[in-house]
Amino acid sequence: MGYMGLGLQKWIYGMRPRKPFSMQRKGSFTAIPTYSRKFKLQYSNNKGSYNFGIILFLVMVLVITLYIPSWLDHSRLQHKQELAWAIKKDRDAFNFLIKSGKQRLNKGRISGAYSEFKLAYAIKPKDKELNQLLLDTLGILCLDYDRHCDDLLKLE
Repeated sequence: MGYMGLGLQKWIYGMRPRKPFSMQRKGSFTAIPTYSRKFKLQYSNNKGSYNFGIILFLVMVLVITLYIPSWLDHSRLQHKQELAWAIKKDRDAFNFLIKSGKQRLNKGRISGAYSEFKLAYAIKPKDKELNQLLLDTLGILCLDYDRHCDDLLKLE
């Protein structure tokens, strides 16, 4: 077969148009047989990878069991440190608010002192000195300025 250009073989290039309602002409290629193979599960003859998997699993279990107690101790220690830090911050904030409220009370800024004592009360509601300062401040605000009287009734 000769080469006619444009990648066509001579028998394709020389084909004539078919007549209507006639049989189909020969195709331009031959069908390639399909390759079919059935796969089935089989046991592996290689026992080395199975043993390696078991050893790896045992090593991981050993490492985890060795590190869990130290991790738990570290977690407990970190929790205690965070708790101590939070208690210290609350104590510092409470002392600052009491000191600031007393200064405002001495300078005659009763409303500002009340707001400081109210914030301190949110931190430590059972402090005796704070409760006395709140009662005094609310008494002044209620009697002199006629404000926060309902808070004074709740506190008493």
